[in-house]
Amino acid sequence: MTHTIYFQTAQLQKLIDFFDGYKDDQVSCKYVSKKGIKATFEVESDLSAEDAASHCKSVFKATPEGQVLYFSIQPASFFGK
Repeated sequence: MTHTIYFQTAQLQKLIDFFDGYKDDQVSCKYVSKKGIKATFEVESDLSAEDAASHCKSVFKATPEGQVLYFSIQPASFFGK
């Protein structure tokens, strides 16, 4: 399934650089667009949209930048879209 997931932070380019083209055994991420502090990604996964977003958040939190950067990763459904 393909999910629309929003990545948000003041230093948005860090998330875009990390996740554009990112793949592991659970998700495959493709950057779509950005507006302000929000980037839109299409995430291919067998996981639900919520679980895919949570997985991406865990992956980035495990990086040195992810441990100090304030960011949000949420599925589009979180915002009622």
